[in-house]
Amino acid sequence: MTTEIFESFNKNDPRTKGEQYLLDCFRTSPRFDGWMIFEQPHINSMKPDFVLLHPKRGIIIIEVKDWNLDSDVYENGGYIRGTDGRSHKKNPINQVENYKKNILKSELTNSVYLAERYKHNYYACIETVVYFHGATKAQALAFCQGSHSHTKIWTIEDIEEINSQKTLNPRSHTYALSRDQSSFNHQGLLEELVKELSKHLQYADYNYERRQPFVLTRAQRELAELSPGSIRRWSGVAGAGKSLILAEKAVNALRDDKRVIILTFNITLRHYLRDLVSQQFGEGSFEGERKKLRKDLTIIHFHELLKVIMTEHELEVDFDDENPDFTQRWMNKINVYLSTNRKKSQFNYDYILIDEGQDFMGEWIRFLKQFYTEQGELFIVYDKAQDLFKHGVWIEDAVQVKNIGFKGRPGNLKYTHRLPDTMVQKIRDVRKVLKIEAEEILVPREEQISLLQTTFWYNYRANHVHDKLQQLENHIKELRQANDWEDITILTTNEQTGAALVEYFEWHGVRTSHVYDMERQADHKRRRSEKWKFHGGTGRLKICSFHSYKGWQTPNIVLILDSPTTQYVNGNIFLNGAPNPDTIKNALFISMSRVKGKATTGEFSFICLNYLAEYGHLSRHF
Repeated sequence: MTTEIFESFNKNDPRTKGEQYLLDCFRTSPRFDGWMIFEQPHINSMKPDFVLLHPKRGIIIIEVKDWNLDSDVYENGGYIRGTDGRSHKKNPINQVENYKKNILKSELTNSVYLAERYKHNYYACIETVVYFHGATKAQALAFCQGSHSHTKIWTIEDIEEINSQKTLNPRSHTYALSRDQSSFNHQGLLEELVKELSKHLQYADYNYERRQPFVLTRAQRELAELSPGSIRRWSGVAGAGKSLILAEKAVNALRDDKRVIILTFNITLRHYLRDLVSQQFGEGSFEGERKKLRKDLTIIHFHELLKVIMTEHELEVDFDDENPDFTQRWMNKINVYLSTNRKKSQFNYDYILIDEGQDFMGEWIRFLKQFYTEQGELFIVYDKAQDLFKHGVWIEDAVQVKNIGFKGRPGNLKYTHRLPDTMVQKIRDVRKVLKIEAEEILVPREEQISLLQTTFWYNYRANHVHDKLQQLENHIKELRQANDWEDITILTTNEQTGAALVEYFEWHGVRTSHVYDMERQADHKRRRSEKWKFHGGTGRLKICSFHSYKGWQTPNIVLILDSPTTQYVNGNIFLNGAPNPDTIKNALFISMSRVKGKATTGEFSFICLNYLAEYGHLSRHF
């Protein structure tokens, strides 16, 4: 078996001599055959130098230090004298053991099973090493003296011994490198832990893109610039970068020491937007700057904001009340209170930024204005083609926007920078056939047709849920040959279909993120509970209603197109009336417009599994 190395080279942050030396050793030494080695992986804001994985032997985390321990800056006991003349505790053993602790406690669910089986000893399933390059063994041990940890201290002489044919001492060179089989592999527990961690460390496309901030186009960059005192609305076609503009504007405002709130209607968008803002913010130009992302930034959906305001001001209300007019009653309750009481200062926002603004209503914006300091902006982006909740294009209606403060006509972003040309053409074809009037999506460039970019339409029939699952499974198996689970999303038009899919994949060991009431009672609480947990970067397969996937994007979309009213009784499928044509049109547009080619190759796929006979004719356009 060969060594599998996942490099993470950044020309702006070149490897140290010690890192390069170890990397060369990993490449050439037979000792590392069968190991997976990750260089500087991102693990929830942590970046250990190397993480080594072997399904039978174990896990090793290595921190590399090219410190000149001959210098009087370094003092025995793990101290480094700073420019202020004071000695600061900088023992790298603490650093590498914190990596281990955070990975085991926060990142891996399988560590729970190890802890149950091995009690307190399970901690040893991950071994830690600090490698001092250019230092003697005596110097390294003296510098780290006083530590009673199990972390191994390596120098070049240890690496030379590892490279030799000698039998290794597990107390010096790790048990994982010294033995063929780990004692933690009872019933495959270690193997499952290694498998889980490897999925965390391997970048799916979602993770790959988040390694560096997106570069905005000129039009996007101009909109993202701060314009204090303005109240504006800006429409944009799918893929125009509306969420990206909000994220960049939020970053600019935070760096200007302003308080920012980003509001959505869709619960599932919160995690995506927070990831996007974090990505655009970058590392920060001074220590502690990124604290602004927590301290001065709120990302929340509108109805949750109402709950928070009422809770903080101790207003009694039935949060389980979701009668049709509950939104207005909640706002009225808050308005009455604030008419005679001062609001708490944390609800003063300099920048109020609203995504998916077509889902809001004029009255909601007027309500929000009382939390606007007028020291920044009130800025709304929207897409007229995605009015799923039938609010109409309220934001362009002179009556509905009265007293909000908009001036002039709305701005418009006509060009998509995310949707591949192929998908734009398919959307045009479907709209033409189904007689859907909508704003044309323009592309700023011509792309060559690639064999990696595919669209398929399959007309299926199924009398039993097993038939439907079998038909889907074949397509998922094919997608999995070149994709991580993270890069595949299944969208549904029927909640019972979605719940059946979740059960099926979970039963087969595939972890999912979903938005359904698994008891199939259309319970809003249970749906909401799943939506709170729905986010990317988890390595999970996403199974979602088309409504809740607005604003998201992925390289591979599979749409299960059946009637929302279809019923499942003991696994048998019963059609229950014709579907609402508008629902089907919306499902098609939302799912087709969520595709984004992979950052590395441009690869994408859109697959529709159609169970509605009246839409079978669309297959000729795919």
